[in-house]
Parts: sequence; structure tokens; C-alpha cells
Amino acid sequence: MLRLDRIDSTLRSQWVATEFKDRDLEGKLQALTDAGIEWLRDTIKAHGWPGHSLVGRSAAAAAWRLIQHAECSVAFQKRCLSLLRDAAARGDVPIQQVAYLTDVVRMREGKKQLYGTKFRKLKGQLVPYPIEKASSVDERRKQMNLPSLESYAQKLRRAFQPS
Repeated sequence: MLRLDRIDSTLRSQWVATEFKDRDLEGKLQALTDAGIEWLRDTIKAHGWPGHSLVGRSAAAAAWRLIQHAECSVAFQKRCLSLLRDAAARGDVPIQQVAYLTDVVRMREGKKQLYGTKFRKLKGQLVPYPIEKASSVDERRKQMNLPSLESYAQKLRRAFQPS
């Protein structure tokens, strides 16, 4: 899993740099993600969510990144979200991971995100995808141990829109 995660990170950075236009890189990422999802399905079937106690912090974080980026079935992502919630309640993964995957699942279901973790480029600027009850997003983010939306947005813009 860690090897897949390292390769994914490298390819994903290159793909972002092409503004998601390089179809060859996109195909490589998809093949890598598909292999990772098979590992995750097998692991969940045998052991449940791969949290810190099962696979260690690095591999647990890699599993979380994988399910966020996967174009697998929404039903599988929802199952993972449920398992991730349980793992967070046990202290086996950080609660922030639940917020990120919640937003992914909601968006894939055509709903607005709850926590403002997903951004897009609009008119040359990184902005959050639509947020449910945006006026209270920072309260929800605080409950999930996330920084304010503005602070997070600034961090993303520094990383992905250097001046």
C-alpha cells in the first residue's frame, strides 16, 4: 500500500501540473487506483478498516487517500465511510479523515459538501465546491478538528496557485 501511495503521489502531482489534461497520466493513475481498491476491498473483507492498529499510521493514511481519490462505486465509498467513522470513534484514525470522505461521498451523490474540503478552479481561482449551510461550515469544521475554511483555502492557494 505504501508503495502504491508513493507512486500515486508522484503521478498525481504531475497530473495536477498539467491541469488534469494529460490522459496518459490519468490512465496510469486509474490503473494504480484500481489495484489499490482491490487491496482495500480484500483488507476490509478480512480485517475491517485498515486503521493505525492494523497497518500503522502511514498505511492507514494511504488507504484514506486512496478511497478519497477512487472512482469506484459510491456504495463502496459509503461502506468505507461507515467503517472510517467507527475507526475514528475508536481513535484508530484522525476524525478529519471522516470529514474529507463525507464530502467526497456527498458530492458523488449530487449533494453539497458539509465541510468544504474539496476545491476547484473557477475563473482562475481555487474556490470550494458548493457547501451545505455555508454560514455554519466553520462550526462543523471545528467539530472535525479542521482549521477554518479561510485558513484552509489560503493553504491550498499557496500550494496550488503560487504567486
